[in-house]
Amino acid sequence: MNPGVMEKAAERGTWIHNAVENHLKGLKVVPPKEYQGYWDDVPDRVDELLAGGRVLWSEKPFNQPQWNKYVGDDGVGRIHWYDAEKEQGYAGCCDIIYEDNCGQIILGDFKTSLGPYSYKFPSAKVEMDDKLRKALISGVFKLKKTQLQLAAYKLAAERCLDIKIDKTQIIVSTAIPEFSTQVFTFGENEIEKHEAQWLELLNKFYTQR
Repeated sequence: MNPGVMEKAAERGTWIHNAVENHLKGLKVVPPKEYQGYWDDVPDRVDELLAGGRVLWSEKPFNQPQWNKYVGDDGVGRIHWYDAEKEQGYAGCCDIIYEDNCGQIILGDFKTSLGPYSYKFPSAKVEMDDKLRKALISGVFKLKKTQLQLAAYKLAAERCLDIKIDKTQIIVSTAIPEFSTQVFTFGENEIEKHEAQWLELLNKFYTQR
C-alpha cells in the first residue's frame, strides 16, 4: 500500500462517522471539498433507512441512558463479549444500532472506500473496465471482513445491551457516482454463518498466541 493511504482512509472514515452523528442530531454538515463526493448521498440514504424508526446507538448510547455505563471517559461507547470457559473475549465500538419502521433492530457499520464493495466476484463473461473489475474483486474481500466485524459487534451488543439484533448492515460511501452509497443487509441465516466464522477466527487467535 502506498505511504499515507491508510492514514488518509482513516481520516476520511473518522470524518464520515462524525458527520453522520451530527446529521442524526439535526446539525448541518458542510463537508470539505475532498470529502464532498463521499458525503453527497449519505444523508438521504441514512434518512431513508431510519424513516419511521429510531436510533438507539450512534457510536455511543443515543437517548438510552441505561446504557451510559458503556461510555468511557473519552466519550466513546464500547461493548464487550467474553467466554469465561474459554477465557476469550474482545471489546469494540459499533457505529449504529437502530430500530426500523418494522420494529426490527439493525446493527450497522459505516465504511468509506475508494472502490465499491461487492457480494460476489464479477463474471469473466461480462465486459467491464479492468480497474472496475479489480475494485469489485477487492470489494468482495472488504465485504467479508466487515461481515465478521458486524458478527463480533452483534454478539457483544446482545450480551451487554440485552437486545436482540435482527439484522446487520454495511453502509458504504464512495466518491464513484454509480456506487455512491451502497447498503448491504444480512438476515438471520447469513448472520449465523458470520458468527460461526468470527468465533472460529477468535478461537484461532487465542490458541495460536
